[in-house]
Amino acid sequence: MPSIEIRETNIHHEQAGVGPDLLFVHGMCGDARVWEGQVEALRAEFRCTTYDRRGHSRSPRGGEAESDTTHADDAAALIEALHLTPVVVASSGGARITVELLRRRPDLVRGAVLSEPPLLSLDSAAAEPFVAELVPLVDGALERHGPQAAVDAFFAFVCPGLWSDLDDDVKDRYRANAPAMLAEFEAPPNRITADDLASITTPVLVMRGTDSHPTLRSIAAQLAQALPDARWVELERCGHVTYAEQPEQFAAAVTAFAHEILSPTAPG
Repeated sequence: MPSIEIRETNIHHEQAGVGPDLLFVHGMCGDARVWEGQVEALRAEFRCTTYDRRGHSRSPRGGEAESDTTHADDAAALIEALHLTPVVVASSGGARITVELLRRRPDLVRGAVLSEPPLLSLDSAAAEPFVAELVPLVDGALERHGPQAAVDAFFAFVCPGLWSDLDDDVKDRYRANAPAMLAEFEAPPNRITADDLASITTPVLVMRGTDSHPTLRSIAAQLAQALPDARWVELERCGHVTYAEQPEQFAAAVTAFAHEILSPTAPG
């Protein structure tokens, strides 16, 4: 399994397909394998690169402090090391990291698909009750039954439909990444503002599900409104994990956006 030294750790990554580059960034407790369905759908037209973020599954955490900027810098270094010119496709916490990548290294990214990034500072009024409900659930599970139970509590709240459908073998992969989740909870919060987003000129597709938590839906709408070059897709009968809950709709939206951005006649 390929691994590459990136910023004093080793990042597990996988590639499949031929064509223009797509780089996939997973969310909380995930790894490269969460994108398998999307890679299968997209590999005929694109070269798909997936990876385990540091501290997840096959990529050691290393000595860097946990933060969105750490993961964004890892993504930038991976793009450079693998000589990619990608459209970045990202979900949840991975999409929040990708926002940081767009702010720090816009020169490396041709476009980005951002599915429901939990940028809580964009809608503090909606975020406050969301956090007030989620944190006691996770903390209580952690105190009573340990880190793996805390993972269950988190996903049962944020994406209840999908979590109830996953078998235990898949859930165990997420549970094994509990230390990464707990480290993220302890990390400094991302306090990005709409004014910060206004400086991002990279073309972006923002996605959300019709059945996701209202707070996450609101944040997605705020994000699309604040970005100067944003498109918008809402997936029907879909919760927070859009790429897994409506995979065909998701892949179609990524394909259309990538074709637009990568067209020879596209601006820039």
